[in-house]
Amino acid sequence: MDNKKYFIRTTLAFFIISIIYVSFKTDYYKSTISLYAAGELDDSSLLGQYGSLAENLGFATTPSSNYYIPDIIDSRSLKKKIIQKKWNNSKTSQPINLIGYWDMDQVGLIGRIINFIKSIFISNEFKDIEISQLNNAIDKLDGLINVDERNSGLIVVSVHMEEPKLASDIANYISDYVVSFIEREQRDFADKSKEFIMDRMQISKDELNDSEEKLTNFRKKHPLVLDTPDLQLDRARLIRAVDVNQQVFITIREQLEIAKIEASKERLFINILDKAEENPDKDKPNRLFLVLIITLCGLFISIVYYILKINIEQIILEDK
Repeated sequence: MDNKKYFIRTTLAFFIISIIYVSFKTDYYKSTISLYAAGELDDSSLLGQYGSLAENLGFATTPSSNYYIPDIIDSRSLKKKIIQKKWNNSKTSQPINLIGYWDMDQVGLIGRIINFIKSIFISNEFKDIEISQLNNAIDKLDGLINVDERNSGLIVVSVHMEEPKLASDIANYISDYVVSFIEREQRDFADKSKEFIMDRMQISKDELNDSEEKLTNFRKKHPLVLDTPDLQLDRARLIRAVDVNQQVFITIREQLEIAKIEASKERLFINILDKAEENPDKDKPNRLFLVLIITLCGLFISIVYYILKINIEQIILEDK
């Protein structure tokens, strides 16, 4: 009977502890978006037809692969923008950044005591409070954003926040950021490629003009009727130089037109299949599950403790 009461008391104690624990847990609401990479141009496009030839001439066309979306979402730059952006919320009357929303810029009595103890044992003369607050906020946000990449290529991004609207706003901000980031990078790449090709075309044009002038001057000095074997060889070399420079110039000219088209046209690289919507249902924590787990853990611990206690008592009796 005593053993039964012991297990009941221990289990009840852990049950009460679990109730107190889950009562202090923050409620989080989940909002999701789904993205799909649209892909690059194929080899049948204008750029694909001249891509290999352009690379042989020393300049690239477009990147051969898509940007890896999960890396963009997991980047510090995106999380920093999310942290520093001021969001509408129900906690404050005015928009506020997440550092203020999570009260990370306010240090209570306990926090001051902890910081004082840290300053004694861990001295850091280069510590910046604002950077520390930003790093702490990024670490917390990192645990609230989940990226699930499916085998089909579909990317599902889940955001947990204390408010449904805040969760959906941040999720939609992430999708807009990914789309604008890739579009901006691709456009910058196309502009740089166009500028590089224009420089190459000017060089090719100068080389072509120079070879044409040399051939013209040679023809003026050495008429065809007065050709000797040596003059014929020199004439052939000059003509070949003009032909080669002319072909290079034509190729680069074609590439310039393609680069102008690529720099000016709209290209879809990311499809947003689902925009984030407010979800009024709490997603976590699962309080019933936590209470059950903590209570069962308490029962297991009490059983292990009881077995160890019995064994130790038997060992002591045997020694006597």
